[in-house]
Amino acid sequence: MRQWRVGTISMGLVLIGTGLSLFIAKINNKAVFDAVVKWWPLTFVLLGLEVLILSCCRKDNTPVKYDLFSIFIILLIVFCGLGLYGLDSIGVTGKINNYLTSQDYHIRSSTIDIAVAPDTNKLVINAPFCDLKIQTCESTEISSYSYALARADSQKVAQNLVNKGVRVESNTSGKTQYISFKLPAAEGVRTTEYTLFIPQNLDVEVHDGHMVQIYADQLDNNWKIAGHGDLQIFIPHQADLTIKAVVDENTSLGGSVKWEETGTIDNNNDSSNAKKLAQVKLGTGTQSMDIILDSGSSVSVNQL
Repeated sequence: MRQWRVGTISMGLVLIGTGLSLFIAKINNKAVFDAVVKWWPLTFVLLGLEVLILSCCRKDNTPVKYDLFSIFIILLIVFCGLGLYGLDSIGVTGKINNYLTSQDYHIRSSTIDIAVAPDTNKLVINAPFCDLKIQTCESTEISSYSYALARADSQKVAQNLVNKGVRVESNTSGKTQYISFKLPAAEGVRTTEYTLFIPQNLDVEVHDGHMVQIYADQLDNNWKIAGHGDLQIFIPHQADLTIKAVVDENTSLGGSVKWEETGTIDNNNDSSNAKKLAQVKLGTGTQSMDIILDSGSSVSVNQL
């Protein structure tokens, strides 16, 4: 006597539906995860209909058999459904779907203009946790833009996330203006590089620099740079500048200029923490640039 196993037809329909959905999603380049989560309860409807149909439409006495395998599959489907429902209720499935339907975009943010008071004579920059490029210019205001990685389902959405997420703060104390870069406010945005245009007549301090590049078209100011990353400086060939560097013994001094080592500084009589003093004098050395870098960093000065 032939016996019907409950769940056979339903599982077959589920497999066919899932396969077709995945095939269509692959052709249309769309994720099927969200649809699966939304329509998952139909599996219970199919199982229930199969039981009713088999129970009501039998013309003979063929029994409907609930074997251990069918019971296990049904319980597995039930618990999976309840698990998906719980994850969906706390927003996990939405995040998974967003991740599956999104990709990383490398986006340039919109330019931010920051006014500079007429009596300001010094600019203090708290360098970010990523690469920083500083360019001097003849403008009387500060401008900044950045590049960032944003995860979104389209380039337009990624652009909006970057424009809203990138944060540059400015405040003034006396004749000194402070510029600070903050972590992106938007979720899924990671800044990779900041570019800052500053007036060339302001004295500049750069703190906590990490991978800093400085392009000075004209040097009418004094600089102080303290950081824990590599530093690259590009200056005009006719610059009148004295560069003094305090670096770790293992720090490399490079570029097109000729460095002169002027001595060492011992920290608490510990020779392993000794600092190296180096100097470069260009032209008459009118302007000054003082550099202090942490261990393992490098500084390169190139004349253009």
